[in-house]
Amino acid sequence: MRRVLLRWSLPFLLVCLPGCDAMDLLLRNTVDSEEGEVRLAGLTAPVTIQRDELGVPRIEAASEGDLAFGMGYVMASDRLAQMVSYSLVAQGRMSEMAGPVTRDLDVYMRTLGVRRNAEQQMAQVSPALQKNLQRFADGVNAWVQTHKDRLPLDFRLSGYTPEPWTPVNSMDVFAMLNLGLSLNLPEEIAFLDLAAAVGPEKAAWLVPSGPGEALPLEEAGKLKDFPFSKLMTVTTAQAAMQKQLGEFFVPLRQAASNNWAVAPQNTLGKASILANDTHLMLEHPPVWMLMQLAAPGYHAGGVAIAGIPGIVAGYNGHVAWGMTMVMADSQDVFVERLRQQDGKTLYQYRDEWRPVQQREEIIRIKGEADHKVVVQETVHGPLLNTALRGKQVNEIMLPTFKVADGYGLAVQTTASVADKSMERFFMLGQAQDFKAAQAALEGIGFIHLNLLFADAGNIGWQVTGNYPQRRKGRGYLPSPGWTGEYDWEGVVPFASLPREVNPAAGFLATANHRTVATDHVPHLTDSWYAPERHERIVESLQESREQTLATTVGLQNDIKDLAALKLARLLREKDGLLRERLGKMPEAARESAEKSLLMLQQFDGQMGISAPGATLYGIFLDDLTRQVFADELGPRDGSAWQSFLLANLITYSAQQDHMLGREDSPFWDDVNTAGLREDKWDIVVRTLAMSWQESLLRLGSDPRQWRWGKVHTYAWESGSTRMKPHLPAVPAMVVGLLGRYLDRGPYPAPGSTNTVNVAGYTIGEGFKVWNVPAMRLIVDFSQKEPLHLINAGGQSGNPASRHYDDGIPLFLSGSNRVMAFHDPVLVNQQFSRKLVLQPAEKNFDKN
Repeated sequence: MRRVLLRWSLPFLLVCLPGCDAMDLLLRNTVDSEEGEVRLAGLTAPVTIQRDELGVPRIEAASEGDLAFGMGYVMASDRLAQMVSYSLVAQGRMSEMAGPVTRDLDVYMRTLGVRRNAEQQMAQVSPALQKNLQRFADGVNAWVQTHKDRLPLDFRLSGYTPEPWTPVNSMDVFAMLNLGLSLNLPEEIAFLDLAAAVGPEKAAWLVPSGPGEALPLEEAGKLKDFPFSKLMTVTTAQAAMQKQLGEFFVPLRQAASNNWAVAPQNTLGKASILANDTHLMLEHPPVWMLMQLAAPGYHAGGVAIAGIPGIVAGYNGHVAWGMTMVMADSQDVFVERLRQQDGKTLYQYRDEWRPVQQREEIIRIKGEADHKVVVQETVHGPLLNTALRGKQVNEIMLPTFKVADGYGLAVQTTASVADKSMERFFMLGQAQDFKAAQAALEGIGFIHLNLLFADAGNIGWQVTGNYPQRRKGRGYLPSPGWTGEYDWEGVVPFASLPREVNPAAGFLATANHRTVATDHVPHLTDSWYAPERHERIVESLQESREQTLATTVGLQNDIKDLAALKLARLLREKDGLLRERLGKMPEAARESAEKSLLMLQQFDGQMGISAPGATLYGIFLDDLTRQVFADELGPRDGSAWQSFLLANLITYSAQQDHMLGREDSPFWDDVNTAGLREDKWDIVVRTLAMSWQESLLRLGSDPRQWRWGKVHTYAWESGSTRMKPHLPAVPAMVVGLLGRYLDRGPYPAPGSTNTVNVAGYTIGEGFKVWNVPAMRLIVDFSQKEPLHLINAGGQSGNPASRHYDDGIPLFLSGSNRVMAFHDPVLVNQQFSRKLVLQPAEKNFDKN
């Protein structure tokens, strides 16, 4: 504690002073100059780093090796703490930097074997890529070596000294991308928790695949007679771990993103337009970095992720590409039968009892003794019980528990299938035409994406990823592991995955919605998201065959919620029935409900920050969620309720499914009203009255003055702030004060979970926005400079840099901006600040 107080005392005192000048003064030597010259060992020729007014870099080198070196240097300068954190989490070593607060997280990641997956992927890379990854690492290490005495704030506060970066650290980050795009593990765990609360058949109503689709009763029936309560401690701890993992270090685990591509015949400029906005966690710094890279053999601009050299989504002068999540089911949970015999753990598989495989992991924890973990595995994968039964070292850790009587949970994932996915992404960045881009996508298995790609005259869609081939079942919900019936038999061949080129409709669009029929073979997933964003994109693209850059910017900022319009239509259709029920209510409640009903029936679906109708609609959704489900899944701080909220965040929600349908659901009956059996419309009229009264309390007596942006807000929070609830008292107090310096907001937020311009929040738990367009990319091939791009925040992770938050106003404005690419005059005008990395001496050729 003394060491903690000493390390944090100066920031504590400085942040207490008025304004932020004192902290900026303390950290000013950690901010690099954007101009001048730096001499570094390891370069073979000069590397030019030009930056624009928002700090976005353009890196130019005479070779790919030096380009990779320059990119490593720049990423370390802008985001070293972020990339180091990603790698430490993947390795299960975050406690070496953060202390005991992340111990159980490290146990979990060691159990999943994310670093082992990274090593398997690393073994597949070509010698050329291996060399560029090493050159990238050289650039990172060159920056660290020249900044040992002035590392960023994160390292000062933690006392952690970053280790030399290596190629496998970059693959760690790639493995974290895979984990962030994998949804089914937390979804299946949530189902076990819900089944323990209400039974598997009733829990099936809480995990729908889509509006009007059959409920997964057959999937739920796989464990019909299973004693779910015996796994309650496992699922409770696992749900808490998933929440911690999502809050801290895997910001990609949300149903996220829009992309569309418009063919030349549907654009005013008679050339293709591609648009992409990835929906990720609202955080400081953001996930993406904006960047342009130029060297012989590789010239591309777009978004990158700290720790991986290359452009993830963008434009290379010939081809543009962007991505959304497929919502792939690439993980299966198997319930295993276990028993102890002669001091060994055995598991049943078919007709025999086999010993589990074991490996020992040593976790080093800052300020505490090392922690030993024995990870056990079955034929299906690691047992999560082992990951979550470690000694509880303080009150914020997950609860201690023993292996549930006779049962355990194993997880199998396609992340263990090694391939050349990273290689393929580099090939995509080098593609010189549409066919080359198509060929580059072949074989991307590690990452599950809807990839749209285009050149000036063509548009295409390709699903990527490895998808399990199962002997039986769909893998949507947990399976019994002891029968062998539901085992995997390899993965689906890439050639069988969905794809389309130049469709007759003149456009392609994905938004995490169901992209294939329910009986489509091969099976991709049942974890689709709500259809409204995709429906709105299609509606807008069909309105005009003269799409432009301006209409594309407008669509990315669109805030019409089609689910709100569906609700308005439903309320109008049921007006007579609703008014009959209203007539039975007490006068005060009836008057409130009538006013609420009228406003929602007339609401135009526009979720603007000043819209009274948007305010009431949002509060109605929040109240309806609790009215329908909390009586059986509560209390609200309990495991079942938290698992319910998590399941709603990940995929198509039971909340929306019930709001717009499922009139026969058993959840409409309020179990707390003895002797009564409510139906859907009883609960709806009750909620109409409650939401009007709550709006009056929150926003005042004049409905014309209700403002959606007053309750629905953006707040850019640092990782320290998000960790605050899990910290001991003294560090939590200091982090709270540091939040004044590190965090930005709140700002009024337009949109909702279902709008194209997404502003997602946890319905049923308030209105704090956490899911936003983390970047907005547009490539209009008819323009002289086709690439337009913004980020949801600043380029730098250093709070003393002016580029820490100078991207926020542009994001809030809804505007986009060009990234000059082709014209040297425009390039130099935009990227006007120049830093040159010079070789310190003559070097042998490392390229």
